[in-house]
Amino acid sequence: MRLNKLHKYSAAITFLAMEIFAVLAFSFSGNFIVYGAISLALAILLILFNIAEMKIDGISSIAFFFLPLFLFSTITALSVYSRSHAYVGDFSTVELVFIPIAFIAMSFTGYLLSVDKSFKMSTLLIVIYSALGVLCLINLIVNFVNFGAFYTVLYKGYHMYYGGVMSETTVDKMAYVLEGLKFIEVRMPRYVLFPALLFTSSIALLFVSPKENKRTFIIYSIFVLVSLLSLIFVPSLLGLFSVVLILLIDAIIFIYQRFEKIRKAIRIVILTGLILAGLLFLFIILNNQSAIPFVHNLTSGNSFLNRLFNTNGIINKYNPLVENIFSKEKFLGYIVDNMINQNEVHMSGSFLFDFFMTSGVIGVIAFIFALVVGFKGFKNYFSKENDNLYIKVTLLTFVIFYLAYIGTFNDTEYAIYYKLYQPVYMSAPFLIMIFIFSYILAKGNVAKSEGGKEDEK
Repeated sequence: MRLNKLHKYSAAITFLAMEIFAVLAFSFSGNFIVYGAISLALAILLILFNIAEMKIDGISSIAFFFLPLFLFSTITALSVYSRSHAYVGDFSTVELVFIPIAFIAMSFTGYLLSVDKSFKMSTLLIVIYSALGVLCLINLIVNFVNFGAFYTVLYKGYHMYYGGVMSETTVDKMAYVLEGLKFIEVRMPRYVLFPALLFTSSIALLFVSPKENKRTFIIYSIFVLVSLLSLIFVPSLLGLFSVVLILLIDAIIFIYQRFEKIRKAIRIVILTGLILAGLLFLFIILNNQSAIPFVHNLTSGNSFLNRLFNTNGIINKYNPLVENIFSKEKFLGYIVDNMINQNEVHMSGSFLFDFFMTSGVIGVIAFIFALVVGFKGFKNYFSKENDNLYIKVTLLTFVIFYLAYIGTFNDTEYAIYYKLYQPVYMSAPFLIMIFIFSYILAKGNVAKSEGGKEDEK
């Protein structure tokens, strides 16, 4: 086949892939149609130029990740929730079409770049973090110009006026970020996301020797410095929490990698924590089903349980999203009937609960299954000599922190004076996360296959 000869020029497409990921990283805020279109174009080009390297077992390695992800994205695009928001103009029908297309494209891009001999993940990480670093510096400078350093402390409790209208959010809880081609006022979780993601590069400093790889160590040190400057000069409790969380993730990964004797204990602690979190999640769901009233009667009849599961401010963000989700009206996603009158149930900031509204029960199950497959893929990826260790731990840290962040602080309607609506699955970092999972699954499988062949010899 003539297409088989195109792999000789795959280096050019690999360079283009780097440019596209730079656009995604720099434009973490922006138009999802653009994200979907460039993701699709990149996947098609990679197929054409790497068709000689594609193998059935390689594609099958991402099947258990791709299929539930495709199910989730398709249900989400077709759900009542998506169509209702498209009806009122929060996003277009074309954007809905691009949800499954972008997910498919990013899944295949991860696999195709894993078999591309001219592709280096070390280079891509520098590209992504560099673009993100530039974005953080721009946002920091704009906030210096408009508010000054440490304004969240100096102007705590102050309000801002725009066109004679007082902002509902106080100055200490807002910041400027580059949104598309303009700077807009956003709530603090939106601002913190960018430098916090950049700070996930800090894990590399624990695994890169400054003597043996001075250039890489300096580059990642600059990333960490830029992220800390962005968070220090625009201080917030959320920024501090993000830094502490990332350092905790770094410490756990470092200890796990360096001290083999306590790996089993760490695995037990993590597994126990995940099981308890899963049981808590399931109990919150059951507590809000009128079809099984004894669970709610149990919690409401006890003052401590009632405060824990029914009346406190945090749980009240989540309970409305999972109320009677197994009913016919909500099983495949829902929205309240009087949404046009602005009385809808707003997202909670946690994708685990928000996806019940956007994607229904099946969509949530499909996405959780995809996550489980993705994290299991890291086991093969770490056990094989495919990429440098600092690359592996950086990818893992990025994914863990991003999921933790969107599981607690994701703000869908983050603009203050503008009407913007961006569900987390229609964002660039979400697509990058999909790419990372697909890449490590394919890379780990290839390494496993090659290791098996060597054993046979």
